[in-house]
Amino acid sequence: MHRPLLATVIALSASTLAPAAMAAIPQFNGTCPGGMEVHADDGGPVYINGRETRLKRFNDSYYEASDDRGTTLSINRTADGGTQMSYTGPGNANGVCSVGGGSSDRHDDHARPERSGDDDAPRSVTCESVDQRQVECAMDTRGEVQVARQLSRTRCVRGDNWDLNRHSVWVKDGCRAEFRNVSADDRDRRGSTSSGGDDLLGACNDRARADGTQVTRVPVNGDVTELIVDYPDGRYLCMVRNDGQVQSLTQLRKRR
Repeated sequence: MHRPLLATVIALSASTLAPAAMAAIPQFNGTCPGGMEVHADDGGPVYINGRETRLKRFNDSYYEASDDRGTTLSINRTADGGTQMSYTGPGNANGVCSVGGGSSDRHDDHARPERSGDDDAPRSVTCESVDQRQVECAMDTRGEVQVARQLSRTRCVRGDNWDLNRHSVWVKDGCRAEFRNVSADDRDRRGSTSSGGDDLLGACNDRARADGTQVTRVPVNGDVTELIVDYPDGRYLCMVRNDGQVQSLTQLRKRR
């Protein structure tokens, strides 16, 4: 005889608790290193590059959103009502994401959020691989990015332990260096990076008697430049004077 009253209490409790569980996640757009774009609807779900994720609520201030590709977003609501977000991904990738407010334009197809441009991103950044893990650092990667200063004992070699994503540079395996985006004027002053118009790369090619592809170029001092060059038989370190005289050409590894 008490069942109708009990059912009414349960129904009222469910209707009271459900909104509280859904209200904490706000609508926002965000961008993570590597060009990962995030959009959250008010109350969920959360999308990574247009793909819906699995959203897990821990409390009213902390959520995690995971996709099928091994990426997990950590979403935290701050005391002032803001949103902070970071991510972890395959290969120990991790980084801090930038978050903006939700757009007033709602689309049924959950269009990806506006991309945060490179205009506000730093043109020079120090990026460090901690405990051999891969780390991404946001920077303006338009144009040519070079290792401006080697800071780790481990040599930073592009394609091996550092490289670029659309809006970031990543490092791994102990690489720590200062990376700089070289301007167009600076590139013109240094010379083209193509083998046809680059005197320094051409000098290394002459010594190797082969056409190589430049991987990195780092000024050692005012007179000498260090080039890492890929040749048909492997990767080489070429130390060349700025007048075109090659001081040394050392094989770093053989091509497999």
